[in-house]
Amino acid sequence: MSTSIELEEEIEGDQIGSKNYRFSKIGTPVPLKPDESSSFDLENQSPPLQPLVISERFRLLFIAHSDGFCVARTKEVMASAQEIKEKGSGPSIQELSIVDVTIGKVSVLALSGDDSLLAACVGNKIHFFPVSALLYKDQTPAFSHSVKDSSVITDMQWAKKAEKVYVGLSSDGKLYSGVGQRPIKEVMDDVDAVGWSPDGEFVAVTRKNLISILSSKFEEKFSISLAFKSLLDDSNAKCIIKVDAVRWIRPDCIIIGCLQVNDDDEEENYAVQVITSENGGITNPSAKPVVRSFRDVFLDFRYDAVPLCSGRHLFLSYLDQQYVLLHFYFMIACLHPDLIAFCPLKFIED
Repeated sequence: MSTSIELEEEIEGDQIGSKNYRFSKIGTPVPLKPDESSSFDLENQSPPLQPLVISERFRLLFIAHSDGFCVARTKEVMASAQEIKEKGSGPSIQELSIVDVTIGKVSVLALSGDDSLLAACVGNKIHFFPVSALLYKDQTPAFSHSVKDSSVITDMQWAKKAEKVYVGLSSDGKLYSGVGQRPIKEVMDDVDAVGWSPDGEFVAVTRKNLISILSSKFEEKFSISLAFKSLLDDSNAKCIIKVDAVRWIRPDCIIIGCLQVNDDDEEENYAVQVITSENGGITNPSAKPVVRSFRDVFLDFRYDAVPLCSGRHLFLSYLDQQYVLLHFYFMIACLHPDLIAFCPLKFIED
């Protein structure tokens, strides 16, 4: 039986504003298709959960649209954005694409750690495309796997360092694991969110108010009881907290994104919890984990910007050299889902 660990301390984090960074958009948003056929039916369907991935190695963009995905060269799309700004018109993503793969409505696009294999999730199926084949306009997946029942893949993550190892999470809470072309396996149910450790040797999964640390073979090492009391006060005492996303950014730090949901099942707010370990990495059961909770992280929260239940909402990148965590929330995005724009982050020196 695995060990259950109580959090050593819960601290309410300080929210400190900063003017040391800004976003500067390059050109004008580029349409996915030259006509209106790319429009997503946002009234009846959720938009893609993860519609865009970038390959720095091949300098490519992989972009989901209403009936598949396109592959385009980053520099050509950026040039189109500038052309649209200067001339009022320019080529769409589809017109610029190296290949336009028609496979149905894509929920998630995910690129392997070495940028060699693209996973495209459509309904309960995961299709795998070698990037080298896509560059030769080959639209046929090298192999595909299906999960059980009629559930939809809501999250798919490659291990950060291990080759061709991945996990998939379905809409009914079942967690699957896979390695390359081997059959996909169901390893756990009732899972809310999942995240790989930085070295790919461990997996963190959340189920209600517990976060479990598993080995890469999905053997539970220990679990940590999550504390949500600090995220609620008298004004929202009837609300509940649902874990939306787990991201393991450092050996000693896990980020948890939490949705605050009211009695009408409306998403009222988004909070972030940061679990750190002062005595070594998170995987050390003898370490004393501490959680810092940040309420009202996003000041311009708009619950109606996208349909309900269309997360994962938390997207982040960790800049190791500067020890800066950047977090983005889909519900405050101002871009239309049929457009793509470039917003490079610029740091301003005081």
